[in-house]
Amino acid sequence: MSRANSDGMTNEAGIAYGELIRRQRRSKKMSQEELGALVSVGKNAVGAWEAGRSRPDVGSVPVICRALDLSLDEFFGLQETARIDPGNQMETNEASELIRRYAALNPYNRQVVMREMEMLYDMQGSMKKPPRRVIRLYQNDMAASAGPGETLEAARGEEVYVYADPVTETADEIIRVNGNSMEPTYCDGDLVFVRHAASLQEGEIGIFVTGDTGYIKEYHRDGLYSHNPAYQPIIFSEGTEVRCIGRVIGKVSQDDWADDESIEKWKTANRKGR
Repeated sequence: MSRANSDGMTNEAGIAYGELIRRQRRSKKMSQEELGALVSVGKNAVGAWEAGRSRPDVGSVPVICRALDLSLDEFFGLQETARIDPGNQMETNEASELIRRYAALNPYNRQVVMREMEMLYDMQGSMKKPPRRVIRLYQNDMAASAGPGETLEAARGEEVYVYADPVTETADEIIRVNGNSMEPTYCDGDLVFVRHAASLQEGEIGIFVTGDTGYIKEYHRDGLYSHNPAYQPIIFSEGTEVRCIGRVIGKVSQDDWADDESIEKWKTANRKGR
């Protein structure tokens, strides 16, 4: 069964139990007091169910269903599920059988079952996904220009931590994009993963340095090209030294950054491994 939310308890079809009871009771022109008498509870208990402040004891559900001409499947929304996905018929039958067996237990054993179910539910809800592996990379403080040109000094930067995946596992550093000449592929302020390489294939995007100026551009044999048509290719004269720093292999997203807990676990594991 679903847990309580702001609208009270809901069944598998998303219908609030209180609303289902109220609707069915009214359709039978039955008062809260009359329904309470049939279920051996007071009028206030029925009112609390219908207002979503509490739920009926599972052992009372079969009695409620008989009084309101509802099947157990209808009450728990399992019939809706079965109509949507016929493959759920086994789950429907299973749930109905569990309810019938629960209703046959004495009050003490019902409490035992409910406590065990609550414990299992809480345990299941608290289970966390396996921790993601963390990678430490170097993030260069200086930007690779996607505009007129900006100094790129590999000596400046800091260590950062990202989650491992096929891109980050092959990256050597992170570099920031400056300017808009590579839009729409890369925008001003974007961070990119770079894999160090001395040369690139034609059409690949890389980080290049000439003198003390770094660029992020698309490599072609005759020069370095921007993706923004407002910018002309950079064509270097013969004899100009142009050094390739590496290939741009992806853009850093917010989800790539490792959280503090994962970083601390990584550091602890590495300290123990020394």
